[in-house]
Amino acid sequence: MTFDPAEIRLTDLTCERDERLLFRGLSLDIQPGTILRVAGPNGAGKTTLLRMIAGLFEIQQGRISMRGEPAQMHRNQVLYIGHKSQLSGDLSVWDNLIYLTGLRDADLAAALAAVNLFEYQDSLVRDLSQGQGRRCALTRLWCSKVPIWILDEPYTGLDVEMVNKVDKRVSDHVDAGGICIFTTHQSPHKLTFQTLEIGSAS
Repeated sequence: MTFDPAEIRLTDLTCERDERLLFRGLSLDIQPGTILRVAGPNGAGKTTLLRMIAGLFEIQQGRISMRGEPAQMHRNQVLYIGHKSQLSGDLSVWDNLIYLTGLRDADLAAALAAVNLFEYQDSLVRDLSQGQGRRCALTRLWCSKVPIWILDEPYTGLDVEMVNKVDKRVSDHVDAGGICIFTTHQSPHKLTFQTLEIGSAS
C-alpha cells in the first residue's frame, strides 16, 4: 500500500518536566519516506518528545502539525508503540491484538506468523517471555495501515532474526511513503535513518 503525504512539522517546541528543562526551541520538518532516530542521554526527553508527537503528552510551548493542521486532528494516523507493552497480561495474545488492531482471522493470523507467535495465540500475555511479549506488541507493525509510526525502544528483548524483520518492515513502510520515528539504546541497525540529537538541559 502507499500513503497520502503526511509530513510532520515541529515548530519551536519547548518542554519542561519536574521543573527541569528538557529541550528548548526544537524545530524540524519530517517528510514522508523518512526514518528518524531520536537520540540523546537518559533523561534528555526522548520518550517525552515521541509522546508529544503521538498526541499523548501535552505541548507546553510550540506547535506540532501534520499535513499543515494541528497534529491532534490526525491522531488516527499515528501508531505509537511505547517501551511498555500496552498489553493486558490477563488476556490472550489473540484477544489483546483483536482489541488493539481490530483485525481478526486470516489477517491477524498472518501478522502473528510474521513475528513467530502464531502457536502462542491462545497463551496469556503474562505467561510470555520478555522477548515474546515484545514481539506481541510489535505485531501491530504488521497490522497497521496508518502512515506515521512512533516506536520507543522497539528492539528491546529481540533476537537478531526479529531485529532484521522489524528493520525490513520499517523499510517497507517508509518506501510506501510512511514515516517512522524511533528511539533505541542499541547500536544502529541496517536502516538508513536521520538522527535528531537532543540533550538534557537544566
